[in-house]
Amino acid sequence: MKERILVFGGSFDPPHRGHQALLDAAREKISPARVLVIPAYHSPWKENSWALPGDRFLMAKLAFLGSEISRIEMRARRRVYTVDILSRLKKENPGSEIHFVIGSDLAARFNDWKNPPRLRELAHWWTAMRPPRQGKIPPFFNGLKKPMPEVSSTELRESLLMGEDVSSKVDSKVLSFIFKRGLYGTSIIPTLRKILKPERFLHTLSVARLARRLAPVWKAHSFEAALAGLLHDAGRSVSVSEMKSYCQKRRLKIPLFQEMASLQPVLLHAYISEDLARQRFKVQNARVLSAIRNHTLGALKMGALERLIYVSDACSEDRNYSEAARLRSLAAENPEQAFLECVNAKIRYAVSLKGWIHPLSIKIWNSMIL
Repeated sequence: MKERILVFGGSFDPPHRGHQALLDAAREKISPARVLVIPAYHSPWKENSWALPGDRFLMAKLAFLGSEISRIEMRARRRVYTVDILSRLKKENPGSEIHFVIGSDLAARFNDWKNPPRLRELAHWWTAMRPPRQGKIPPFFNGLKKPMPEVSSTELRESLLMGEDVSSKVDSKVLSFIFKRGLYGTSIIPTLRKILKPERFLHTLSVARLARRLAPVWKAHSFEAALAGLLHDAGRSVSVSEMKSYCQKRRLKIPLFQEMASLQPVLLHAYISEDLARQRFKVQNARVLSAIRNHTLGALKMGALERLIYVSDACSEDRNYSEAARLRSLAAENPEQAFLECVNAKIRYAVSLKGWIHPLSIKIWNSMIL
């Protein structure tokens, strides 16, 4: 009988109970001589990873005790395809039988992998269904009958960012590592609680929750939406009287800076928020930074995430002006109309106070109605 090698690859961003249950079920069914877990350096399926490769490797070591955690992709320091890894394993272990286990979501997309015919030759393929059903699984896959926990890394990252309890979904050792390293933005809410006034902090949570909830309707990434929502008002930790000097010291590039600093200095907080997100909270995502910068004044060309944060800030649950509830409902049904009406509401509010209206607000309005 050939020696069996069980291979389990993935981003593990982060590893969770579902990953562990899948590997345990495969190990029990296949009885392999070796169990090889391969954390991806850069998954072909993802634009980027939310945790650094080294952190994901260390989390895999904590999550999959008793398994061999391979550095094959970490050493390559680039995107590596499964067909190349399996070809190498086959060459290095000519007398062995390779078994590869993956989640049902990836199994349903098998024909989109690089060189599916060769992959079928190189390994026996296994999967188990995770609720909700992910799509049609190719018939050559072997099924693992054990029920899988209803947990995904995507939802887990959002829950960690928003400070929700995930102790039932993640191994305690992995969870401790995440909090110790501040991964997935777990340090953001505790920090904001310290630097913002209580009312501003509650507003921040309200915006993040609304943006996260509306993200699928707006075709925005829900983690990005929650992250931008949390940090959009970080600049309000700087007093209005100090905002001008902050911007000057940081040499922030702000259109109409002198007019804004003189006539409506509080508007500078959006640019300060972007700067703090980049410098203090180490955000590098360009979409998130742009959404933070443009959440107050907007911009002539705005993507889905930028518009979502603009609207979520304008009509979050803590807003108590007469139109807020109607705008929230509209935002869940008609994003374009909701954005238009929020621009309108902001201009009318400025007029009611007989305040200075930033020229950009007028340009945005005119570009939308002409």
